[in-house]
Amino acid sequence: MKSIKHKITFSILGVTLVVIALIWFFQVIFMENIYVINKRIDMHNDTKKVVSMIEDGNLTIPNNQILQICFQKNYSIEIYDNLSGVSRTFSPRGSQSLFSDAGLDRKQLQFALSLLKQGDFYNQKIESEFGSNFYLVATRQEYKGSDYTVVIASVLAPIREAVNTIKNQLIIISIILIIIASIAAFLLSRSITKPILQISNAAKKIAKGDLSVEVKVKSKDELGILANNFNIMSKEISRSSKLQKELIANVSHDIRTPLTMIKGYAETIKDLTGDFKEKRDKQLDIIIDESNRLNVLVNDILDLSKLQSGQQTIQLSQFNISQKLKDIISRYDLLTTNEGFSFNLDCPDNIYVKADEVKIEQVIYNILNNATNHTGADKKIFIHLDNYEDKVIIKITDTGKGIKPEDIPFIWDRYYKPYKKDDRKGMGTGLGLSIVKAILIAHNFDFGVNSKLDIGSTFWFEIKK
Repeated sequence: MKSIKHKITFSILGVTLVVIALIWFFQVIFMENIYVINKRIDMHNDTKKVVSMIEDGNLTIPNNQILQICFQKNYSIEIYDNLSGVSRTFSPRGSQSLFSDAGLDRKQLQFALSLLKQGDFYNQKIESEFGSNFYLVATRQEYKGSDYTVVIASVLAPIREAVNTIKNQLIIISIILIIIASIAAFLLSRSITKPILQISNAAKKIAKGDLSVEVKVKSKDELGILANNFNIMSKEISRSSKLQKELIANVSHDIRTPLTMIKGYAETIKDLTGDFKEKRDKQLDIIIDESNRLNVLVNDILDLSKLQSGQQTIQLSQFNISQKLKDIISRYDLLTTNEGFSFNLDCPDNIYVKADEVKIEQVIYNILNNATNHTGADKKIFIHLDNYEDKVIIKITDTGKGIKPEDIPFIWDRYYKPYKKDDRKGMGTGLGLSIVKAILIAHNFDFGVNSKLDIGSTFWFEIKK
């Protein structure tokens, strides 16, 4: 299989050879024929002009227009009156015409002209007895009872000498063109294939696990764009791999903690407190709570996987989003009573939207849970609904630390957690906002976040009516 370098080189050389061949064909091989064809067409047209200038067949009256054509085109023109035998010669040479200068066999010419019929044209390339070449066009016409013949002759330029000169020049030009094309093909193929090979080698390194590789291509063309996109891809893969490792560590930690507690309390109940109902019930409640934590974690991972693989479909229905928000917030009463959280809802009554009710509920839950994890010491969370003609926008605001501007583009990515593990209690696995993103994208709803450091963050999303 030929490499791209060879294909480019052979293509450029091939095009160069074709161009050289075309120049040779038209400038050397066909030049004389093309010249004669153009000469014949030109002389045919001029013969028709002369015929139109002849008035009443009176050939003795000088015609300045015909003389002008002779001087302009270097023609010799003779007009024969076939009935009277009178002829009239027009030539830039004065009394001498091309017919006499060229040594034309007039008997041959007169015989050829005698065979012409009315309206016919005779044309022929002729070599005279002196070795010169000229072209002759004749026609026989009739006008108001006059039968006459118009003959135009013109010397042909010495094309063969010009062709020989051009041929010698073309040999040198062809050699120069081939050398230039070879150098250009080599440089161009190298400039194209070098970055491609760099990208290919970098891809191999990434395949072997080296995610720090970077392609250094300085060009600003399509290959430069490709290399830049490859570097972006490499960085994203590296970042995703790092975050995935962090997720595994976080998930392992989050799973190990409840499992340890479940195992420990189960062994305690078995060995020590099994006969004491009060202690046993308290410890069983802890086992149930930790089991629920595990269940939430596993469900989050499964939900995100199904959403991103398209296994879950959106079931659209009409529902009251105002009542839905009130119902969801009422389920946080335990946090309000026991931990001092404050949930402030600003929402008009009876606003209906069209979406997947179960999944929108999950979106609200995830954002609210995120807000409870990150709100400030006042533990205040604000929920606001903006009502528009064709949609609503739900905003959930916390009073926490806020999000750094450089972190905002990544907070929706799975595995991503902008805080260290010991920054917050009860931090999740970083999947909640990824699930929100997947659900809203499936609905084709806009969403985003506005955040200010040390003031708080507002997560918002729209729902179509």
